[in-house]
Amino acid sequence: MTEKTKAPAWFEHALAQRPESRFVLADGARLHYLGWGLEHASRPGLLFVHGYRAHAHYWDFIAPCFADRYRVAAIDLAGMGDSERRPAYSAASFAADIAAVIADAGLGPAAVVGHSFGGARALRAAADFPDRIRHVVAIDSICRFADSPPSSAAPPRRPRLDPYPDFASARARYRLTPEQPCDNDFLLDHVARFSLRPQGQGWIWKFDSGLPPGPHEPDMEGLLRGLEIPVDYVRGEFSTVIRPQDAERIVACLRHGRGPVVIPQAYHYLMLDQPLALVAALRALLARP
Repeated sequence: MTEKTKAPAWFEHALAQRPESRFVLADGARLHYLGWGLEHASRPGLLFVHGYRAHAHYWDFIAPCFADRYRVAAIDLAGMGDSERRPAYSAASFAADIAAVIADAGLGPAAVVGHSFGGARALRAAADFPDRIRHVVAIDSICRFADSPPSSAAPPRRPRLDPYPDFASARARYRLTPEQPCDNDFLLDHVARFSLRPQGQGWIWKFDSGLPPGPHEPDMEGLLRGLEIPVDYVRGEFSTVIRPQDAERIVACLRHGRGPVVIPQAYHYLMLDQPLALVAALRALLARP
């Protein structure tokens, strides 16, 4: 068995900046979000949005790196993390979730950083709520076009519905989708811990097993072309989700687009395999005038 990677000082320092936990009611669902430095009313707002079946704690070691200059929040979208489930989900409802947290946390007009599924939802939110979002950074996000070929990505695994008998056995089943190399065991352990909740005598995944798989919008070209705000696109060099030509086409549709910015040696989950490189890139992109 390989020895687990020791958590470095930067990670421990980030986690020491504990966020406050807040809730807001949006379209009948109680949404959860985390906040860092929300008391600093004069600072600009910054919201982080997670990917499919993920949660706000994916940003626990990224978001604090921005709390010295921004009021920062990270959302649990409906049906994921510690937010309530809905009977049905749509691109529009997820966009409304993002807008609700921006309003409740007093972030607007906010910069929004979204990973994968979350980046596409942030772009929809920018189109639907232009007064609340001033800048979007989309990270390895799929934006479908009418003529896009069928996705080569494997469909999401069917989640186990019965509770695992204990946390250890549940943690042992935690997998990234799509799977990828990740040497940072301490980061995987962290996000896995917040992906589970106790139920009865066992443990079960937090996300709603009824979440619809993608594509959540079959054609985003018109949306992208209509955006008036700055949008930056970031891609992992070794991503199996977004091909170079996909990222280039997305940026070409944007009136005020920049990128693709390619993070070297990164796969799809950039915050897990190249966290400090991602922080550096985001700092530069968010400083955009």
